Amino acid sequence: TPSPRCTMTDSLPLPTATPPSTSLRRLLVICTMTMASSATRRQIFSSAFMTHHVRSRRRRPHADIIRRGTSLSLSSTSYTNENNSGASIRQIKQQRVETLRSNSKLSLAPMMEYTDRHFRHLVRLISDRTLLYTEMVAANAIAHERNDVLLGIESSDTLNIHSLVEKEFDPTYLLRFLGQGYNSEGASVLQLGGSDPEQLFLAAKTVYEFNQLHEKQQLSQLMQQSNYPAIYCDYTALNLNCGCPSPKVAGKGCFGAALMSEPDLVRQLTTSMHKGSEGTIPITVKCRIGTDEGYTFTHKDYLSRSQEEEYSSLKNFIETVASDGIVTDFQIHARIAVLGKSYSPADNRKVPPLRYHHVQRLAQEFPELNISLNGGVESLIGVKKELEECSELDGVMVGRGFVAQPWAFGMADEVLYSHGGSTSSSSSSNNNNNNNRPTNRMEVLQAYGKHADYEEETWNPVKIRRFITKAVSHLFAGEPNAKRYRIALDNIAGLPKKLAKEHNLGMDFDVNELREILNGQPSLSELIMETATTHLSEEVLYRSPKESYEKLLWDEEQAERRRNVVGTVVFSAYNDGDNKNGESAKQSLIQDWQQSRREDERKEREEDSASVW
Repeated sequence: TPSPRCTMTDSLPLPTATPPSTSLRRLLVICTMTMASSATRRQIFSSAFMTHHVRSRRRRPHADIIRRGTSLSLSSTSYTNENNSGASIRQIKQQRVETLRSNSKLSLAPMMEYTDRHFRHLVRLISDRTLLYTEMVAANAIAHERNDVLLGIESSDTLNIHSLVEKEFDPTYLLRFLGQGYNSEGASVLQLGGSDPEQLFLAAKTVYEFNQLHEKQQLSQLMQQSNYPAIYCDYTALNLNCGCPSPKVAGKGCFGAALMSEPDLVRQLTTSMHKGSEGTIPITVKCRIGTDEGYTFTHKDYLSRSQEEEYSSLKNFIETVASDGIVTDFQIHARIAVLGKSYSPADNRKVPPLRYHHVQRLAQEFPELNISLNGGVESLIGVKKELEECSELDGVMVGRGFVAQPWAFGMADEVLYSHGGSTSSSSSSNNNNNNNRPTNRMEVLQAYGKHADYEEETWNPVKIRRFITKAVSHLFAGEPNAKRYRIALDNIAGLPKKLAKEHNLGMDFDVNELREILNGQPSLSELIMETATTHLSEEVLYRSPKESYEKLLWDEEQAERRRNVVGTVVFSAYNDGDNKNGESAKQSLIQDWQQSRREDERKEREEDSASVW
């Protein structure tokens, strides 16, 4: 299957009309908006001019970017649009839809400060077919950066209808939000947050234009020049966040889960994203089953409320958003979002009860939609179980479980897909198919080392190294000496800052000076490998995904057996009417199990110590 990215022959047309002068545009805006209603003014402002009006602000110094003073000049490259047609647009969109649908059984949930490009790269090394979601990116942040690039001056009263494709600019600023590293991530989704149609239009338009810039960059072989990063922004879909319950997002930001009470606005927002991407990128929505709007949430009162009314409200939201045919994919967290109280995101992940039956019912009643379940599923075994219990579900999204133990999902392709390896064009372009996927964690670290060295060469090591090492810190979770491994990684992450301080580089140091100092040190990839081989046994490093999965299955079976034994003994004691003996039997079994586990852990530590030292 050909790559879903826009090619030179499938490129999309850009505006051909000559932009009017600044004064003429201002006059037209004033005259038109004076006679129009507020709704018409908004439509005129967003549709006719396709701009975003932002307040004046001084460009921030980007000390974390190494390559300063560079610009992307592609004006010398011929880039014609005459061969574009509606058919080519539909073909690009269809390729992405097929990639999205064929890789949706398991998704990595979007999580702030976790699912950055480093962790996504790690997950892609482990699984070809897991659908990767980015951290949520605020649409206004992209719109502001885009405005800075296009204006080129510190003025906010100039309407801009230009394209990034023909502009000379340093792409590094926008790549902070949109970049995928040094190659395509395969099946992946960029999640956007916002409630302003114009900002979301510009954010989607930026992604679309960055795909064009990537093609031009490839064609002109500018990637061989090392004065700025390669542009990779090849997302399979764009996702609108309608599920985040954070007070900063759903409260002050007025988006995230707060949007669930305004399905008509959500439909308008997704339409803006669709138009911004020129119809080439599928638009999806992540939401909850509802919110606490209209009542004060307490656990007892919530359980007494009508579940049928709750489902009807969720169904109305889905039907309204999907009514124009743009959104056909929904990822639904099976809890409500409590917005009326000062609940943290962690509280909203635990306090409201899970109601999987709402999501399963949606999947059954709307077979034409792609419905994925999110919330409470933390393991590959759990993913398989949910998909088997409801065959109408198209996928399951996992968040914290993936971060806590990424290697536990090493057999996801084989367990969830009948033929294992990737069939999607995006994954093939990632050169990470079933034939050359790492077969153990030693190989995973070796492959990840290429990414680590590239990132450190591109960005300021003082700031970027901690994010790079954080991504692989839980790769050996649950293994002997995993804690020592994490501590050693933390020391490696702080080394550039320590060296800068020792050499008195000061606060605003030149990154090239630090790079000269680091040249005398081992590369980051070498340090990561040395840390792993020093603290972890060969048995752990070279254990295959299949062996690890079988071990997890065995552990799960043992845990289930212990739960059944405890339940049987306690039930028998209670059934005889002896509550005291029932509690005593329960405590005795728990203590025996804890003692047995401590003995097993002690033996593992002794064996591991003998093998390592």
